[in-house]
Amino acid sequence: MSRWILVAGASRGIGLETARLLLKENFSVVASARDTRPLEEEFANVGDDRLKIVPFDFSQVEKTEGYVSRIIALTGGISGMLYSAGAQKTLPLTQSKFPIAEEIFRVNAFGAFELVRVLAKNAKKGDGGASFVLISSLAAREGALGKALYGAGKGALEGFIPPAAAELAARNIRLNAVALGVIRTDMSMEFIGKMSEEQRKSLEESYPLGLGEPEDAARFIVYLLSENARWITGQTFVLDGGHMVRGC
Repeated sequence: MSRWILVAGASRGIGLETARLLLKENFSVVASARDTRPLEEEFANVGDDRLKIVPFDFSQVEKTEGYVSRIIALTGGISGMLYSAGAQKTLPLTQSKFPIAEEIFRVNAFGAFELVRVLAKNAKKGDGGASFVLISSLAAREGALGKALYGAGKGALEGFIPPAAAELAARNIRLNAVALGVIRTDMSMEFIGKMSEEQRKSLEESYPLGLGEPEDAARFIVYLLSENARWITGQTFVLDGGHMVRGC
């Protein structure tokens, strides 16, 4: 029986690379994003028996139950999930008004919490368990101007992991997170493109192993989603090219 993995936020960056690698590793994939046109172009030659493309806006937290029902109707059940949907705004704290905070938290935290909850509720006992992976960021662990709301949302994800994993273990569901340093994605390169040459050089020098590529994250995420990681849960793993230990 094929193992179906849901990739939330699959249209670009780490989500897209993870979907590619999962298909290469013979998993079946449900790829979801608000705009699915990039997915339809990317996976035009993948058969319907291995890939389902389902549009969804993960900021619409109240609609998650219906979304999951559609997924289960298409696949019969989910064996894993990557939550890579996210929103990022760089704003001074004094300009970070509540509506902006709510927007960021709905996508970066509340959407993830609700998807985990609904998938866990619908998990079938005896299916061999499942693995859920959430994406966090070093923004929750170090100072960065304009990243207070983004860091707070990712910090909420990391705080969610241990107690939620303790409950889910009884259902044979593993829950982990990866806290990522700077990965060369469309989102990060847009931000880096606004830096001065001196700022870019300083950023690159703060990563002893260089800035990351989407596949650097995807390889580890696929490992966590696989049965090879069957004894791992409740953890947040830092993937940062040596950034946090530089100078030690």
